[in-house]
Parts: sequence; structure tokens; C-alpha cells
Amino acid sequence: MPYAQPTSPLPHGSGRHGHANQHGEKSARWSNTPRGKAVVCPRTPPLRPWRLLPVFNADVLLEKAPPRRRALQEVAFVFLAVFAPSVVGGLGRWAVVAVGVALLGAGLFLLRPRKEDWAAILALIVALVGACAGVWELAGAEKPEGLSLSMTPLSIRALGMCLLVAVLLWRDGQGPAQVGVVREGWPRELLVSLAVIAGTYVVHIGVAVPLGLLAMALKLTGAELMARKDVAKALLETNLSVPAFAAIMLVVTGFEEFVFRAFLVPRLRVVLGRWVPAVLAGGVLFAVGHFYEGVIAVFQTFALGVWFGFVLLYRGRLLPLIIAHATFNTVSYALMLLLARSGFLDKLPTP
Repeated sequence: MPYAQPTSPLPHGSGRHGHANQHGEKSARWSNTPRGKAVVCPRTPPLRPWRLLPVFNADVLLEKAPPRRRALQEVAFVFLAVFAPSVVGGLGRWAVVAVGVALLGAGLFLLRPRKEDWAAILALIVALVGACAGVWELAGAEKPEGLSLSMTPLSIRALGMCLLVAVLLWRDGQGPAQVGVVREGWPRELLVSLAVIAGTYVVHIGVAVPLGLLAMALKLTGAELMARKDVAKALLETNLSVPAFAAIMLVVTGFEEFVFRAFLVPRLRVVLGRWVPAVLAGGVLFAVGHFYEGVIAVFQTFALGVWFGFVLLYRGRLLPLIIAHATFNTVSYALMLLLARSGFLDKLPTP
């Protein structure tokens, strides 16, 4: 709020429009100020560090976006392409092949390619083969006891899904800017990544504490602890070093942010009409694939998905999300290695 500074009587010798100084110039303070009035002096606005970063116009993500019906079809198609092969993988390789053929038919229906669009058809086939290849490998392998996480199938699926989404973006006429892939200002986005990483841990801990207390009240801690222990054991069995794991996480989390945030959230915005419901729905779709980690992990993943979604709307860049997500997963893996070497994981109670 501006404050009013009362004026004193005009100095001796001053006229109606102010007095002249020794150089014959009128004082700006008294100029055009009637006698007895107050001079309004505006306050200097306080410095807010978060306003030093420009706010992104989220409407850029909607440029050349498909209409509502097609956007809904693309959301359903991509969601099924991500999860359907894994769901039927336990039934054998022929089930994976059947799902792959069904997805190919759905993809051709969405693309409606012409004869000269042979490159798009080839890219669609390669993308679906990549999306199903990892599950195909796991379906034919000997089933180990407990949870198994192989990084090679995950990386192959990640690359295949990225290619699949790129084909859909090309067909819709959208470019890299519509999914937050922009070259300008990338050094600044690296610095922004530090703030996003800090916010990621704040969100993670802020959700974990009340959920942990709720699990204790409902006597679910045993099952949740067992699920987390299985995940840690499966990750440790990969025998990856921390740098190698970090490199793989750049690929895997790059796929997750590219698909679930940069691609699905804007299309959910077209379907639902508002950004907030779109971000929440995107968080739900992202959390669905993490039930193997336990119920608490699903809610934590949902919260992180929502956090990353709002960061995308604020910044409009994909790079900080990938770096923050990969860093979070890599630090978690490094802590698992530390706990395993100290023998702490083996001491955890088993229900």
C-alpha cells in the first residue's frame, strides 16, 4: 500500500507552482502540489527471488494439440502401450505378441497413414517392438523368486515408448517446444534443477511421514516393509555401479517425464478442460505402475507426479524434471547399496 507523506507549508518565496532554487529551477517536490495536499510516495516492491525466473506460458504446450476425442484416444493408446505388455507378460510370449498386434492395429487407426507415410508406419512398428521387446525377454526367461528388475528391458521399453510418442507428435503437427524440449536457456535450467531436486525431497518426505503413521495405525507396516525390501533386493541384484545406474536412469526417467508429463498432461488438459485436473490425472496414471512397491509408494509416486507436473507448467522445460527424477532415483539406489553393505537390510524384520 502506498503511504501518504504530509507536506509542510511552502517555503518562503515560493509561488503557486513551487519555488525556484539557486539555479532558477523549480523544485520537483512542490511542483503541481496544491497547498495542504499530501504527496503520495509509492513503496518499492519487495524483492521476491522466485520472481526472478520468468513464468512459462503453459498454452505453448497446447499449440496444435489434437481435438478432445483424438486426445482421449491418444491417452488411452499410450497408457495401454506402456502397461499392457507387462500385465500379460506372465501369461507367456504369445500373449505379448497378441497385445503387440492389437497395439499395432490401434496405432494404425490413430495415424491413418497414407502410402507415402511409410516412414511413420516403420517408426510405429519399431516403437511397438521396442515397447514389447523387454517384456518378451522377461516372459521367456526363467522366473526368479520374488521381484525381478532388469535394466536392459526397461531401457529398451523406454526408447520404444519415446519413439512411439514422437510419431504421435509428428502426426499431430507438434514440435519439440510443445513437449518442453527447448535448447534456449538450458544452463539456467540446470540451476533450476537444483531447486526441483530439493522440492522433490520435500514432497517425498512430506507425504511419507503421514502415510507411515497411517500405515502404523492400520497395521500395514509389515507388508509395506516387505514390498520395499523386495524392491531393494531386486535393484541390488542388478550389480550396477552408481554411475552406471545414473546413466540408465537418465534414459528411464527421461521416458517417464517425456510420456507422462510432457505428452499426457497437455492431452489430459484438452480432455478435462483445466490444468489442475489434468496434472492430477497424470499423477494417477503415473502411480498406477508402482503398485509393486507397496501402497505407500503408490501415493508417494502420485505426489511426485503431481509435483513434476506443476513444475512443467511453471517452467515449460523437460530438462529439470529429468535431472531431478534421475537424481532422486540414483540417490535412493546409492542409499540401498550403503544399507546393504552395512547389513541393515538383512536385519529388517520379515512379516
